[in-house]
Amino acid sequence: MPLDQDLKSKLRDRVSTANKSNVTEVIAEVEEARGTLAEDDKDHARLGGWLEDLSQVARGSVPGKFS
Repeated sequence: MPLDQDLKSKLRDRVSTANKSNVTEVIAEVEEARGTLAEDDKDHARLGGWLEDLSQVARGSVPGKFS
């Protein structure tokens, strides 16, 4: 079953505003939501991309920018 639209919107906002002080908390929220989805669900893949972006934030870099 796809991710609830309200939850997806909330997570998208959290991911887009994540910073070094809250990235661990945001990663946990995304992982929790992703754990409820089937691996072949498009939202599962989407949240995987968000986790990749969050890992860049955790390392101190900006997602989508090459340094």
